[in-house]
Amino acid sequence: MAWANYTVTSWLRQGWEYVRFGMAFFVLRQDKPYVLGLVTNDTCNLHCIHCHVANVDHVNMPYFQIQTILTQNYKKGVRFLYLEGGEPYLWRDGDYRLKDVIRLAHDIGYLRVHIYTNGTVKMDAAPDYTWISIDGLGDVYRTIRGIPLENVLNNIRTYKGRWGIVYTVNTINYRHIGEFLTFTQRELPGIRVMFYFHTPYYGIDSLLLSKVQRVEAIDTIFESKRAKLPVMNSFAGLKAMASGEYFHPTDLWRVIDSTGEYQCCRAFGNPDVCENCGYSTCAEITLARNWRMGPISQLMRAY
Repeated sequence: MAWANYTVTSWLRQGWEYVRFGMAFFVLRQDKPYVLGLVTNDTCNLHCIHCHVANVDHVNMPYFQIQTILTQNYKKGVRFLYLEGGEPYLWRDGDYRLKDVIRLAHDIGYLRVHIYTNGTVKMDAAPDYTWISIDGLGDVYRTIRGIPLENVLNNIRTYKGRWGIVYTVNTINYRHIGEFLTFTQRELPGIRVMFYFHTPYYGIDSLLLSKVQRVEAIDTIFESKRAKLPVMNSFAGLKAMASGEYFHPTDLWRVIDSTGEYQCCRAFGNPDVCENCGYSTCAEITLARNWRMGPISQLMRAY
């Protein structure tokens, strides 16, 4: 009976927090952070060609610093937590592991905790949702991430949690989108793909799509979604990513790493990054706030 009372109390508390969030976000439209991206560590077991931040300092944020950050941001109204890296499953602080951070966040009151992972490490935490980065098949994936895709597939086929794929489109893989979606539908039934686009965080480079290539890629994703392939992006979100006509940078989330706190992303204030932003979830969230039903439906599936 005590367990049942605790469960009912927890559900009521969470329901009330969702109501408060909905009022602040959708009705009152308060401009404040609701989402926190926490970079727990820069340590990573891969050397992906698009990443310049892994293993720079081999930093693991101390558990009690994480506790302070989560508590402070919860008091400010943040209710959704994204754990990032590096590879967050490599985070360590003494006997503490990533599952302890997730438990801490839930105990504090965060409504949802998501993890971004490369999928190569045993996923033994219990987040509410997991985003696994897979950017292609065969040689395409190996070129980008330096390992065989089978290393990831063998790990994720037995994973029991809720998860989706993040496919970051660049000049190497943008013509392989349809092939990847067909593979996903056949080999990973029920799993959907969120398409991001390479963002020049470290300066304009050879992975950045030209405007023509970006439109070609988005057209392919758009038609694939029409064909009922497992695309997570909404039609409205894809149109916004093609035109750039959505509100950004935004004050709706913060990113915190070992170097400090940033509005929107760690490259906040860089005009090249903002102009070429590929963070599709930004478009989905800002459009959802404007009561666009496609983005709202997409976000509800993940949250």
